[in-house]
Amino acid sequence: MPSGATVRPQKWDNVIDLYDNGVNSAIWGNYDGSSNRCLGVRCNGNDADEPYGYPNQSGNPLWYVEPDFVTRQILFSLLCELAKNTSLQGRQVYQQNILVALSECR
Repeated sequence: MPSGATVRPQKWDNVIDLYDNGVNSAIWGNYDGSSNRCLGVRCNGNDADEPYGYPNQSGNPLWYVEPDFVTRQILFSLLCELAKNTSLQGRQVYQQNILVALSECR
């Protein structure tokens, strides 16, 4: 079960972690050579049923690129989730990174 911080396929550059609660993760980065950053999300899975999480390709963990029209809403939802989960490790860094992502939204 890979954590979001360890999933860095070659198609992603300039990545910052936005959220990881052990089950779900989100990142902000440049995908497939684009000069614009975008939102990537994934389910980290579990050791028994989904050892590579979702999405994955042949056992290699990947990120799903969210469409631009839902990105801002997801980023706001992540901020709300951080406000509720004050004990989440890395919470303040995630909050700062989400604000960076919001400032860069198209």
